[in-house]
Amino acid sequence: MAVQYRARKYLEGIFEETGIGTDNHFGEDNLRELSKSCSSLLSDMCNVYGCDDPKKFSPDVLNKNNVVKAQMAEWLFTAIHLLEECCVPLMSSARRTIEQLQEEKISDQRTVIELQEKLINKKERELGSVSRTVEKELKSYSSVLQQSCSTALSPTKIASAVKKIAKEEDRTKEVVVFGVDEEAGECVTTKVSTILEQLEEKPRIMGCRRIGQRVTGESKKRPIIFSVKSTDIVYQILKKAKRLKDIEDFKTVYISPNRTLDERISRQKLVNELKERRLGDPTGHYFIRKGEIVKADN
Repeated sequence: MAVQYRARKYLEGIFEETGIGTDNHFGEDNLRELSKSCSSLLSDMCNVYGCDDPKKFSPDVLNKNNVVKAQMAEWLFTAIHLLEECCVPLMSSARRTIEQLQEEKISDQRTVIELQEKLINKKERELGSVSRTVEKELKSYSSVLQQSCSTALSPTKIASAVKKIAKEEDRTKEVVVFGVDEEAGECVTTKVSTILEQLEEKPRIMGCRRIGQRVTGESKKRPIIFSVKSTDIVYQILKKAKRLKDIEDFKTVYISPNRTLDERISRQKLVNELKERRLGDPTGHYFIRKGEIVKADN
């Protein structure tokens, strides 16, 4: 009876508070009570054997005559109970829990894989549908394009378009000079260079010549046309051209870009309208800017 009574000192928390060994389930409270019981048992043994650390226990240390048989029986009974009723069931429960979690993890992984496969199959079907639609539309567009290109983009028309673009590009680099005296055996390049020097411009002049048919006996001054390297140079010349009206020997000289026939007609209309406005409003200052007639603010 003494042994059973003293053994309950270690086990009462397990039996009465946590119920370890009755339902084979363990929680945090169960583990805490089990740890307390083990600590209490080992503490008592250390006190009796005069040992400061249970890890130092060995058969030789435990085989002491001063420890009565009843005390050893109590400790042995408690240790057996902790092993059989607590530790072994605890390990079994932990093993079952781990196996259950592993099975659940595998099941979840299978579910994820199945969902991924379904999603991939759905995307493949959608992409296949889109691909077929695009392929169909491209074939239709290609057919229409081939039919239209066969007529609209014939070699003759392509060559004509390229030639027109090249001509337009060359025209933007050309300048026309009006009002320059025309003489037999003249060097028009020298005359143009002299005019440009008044504007502080010395570009390389190319293709300089008179335009229009010369009529014998007429004093009409045919325009001079020439080319420069870039449209930027043309812009600089045109920007400074108005200075010529203030220079004595060049007051009658007028410089303009090389306009097309339609542009010349539109320009002449603007000039006529400009003259009419100036006559109607002598005090106003009118001029042409970017294809429009503008009145300067006083």
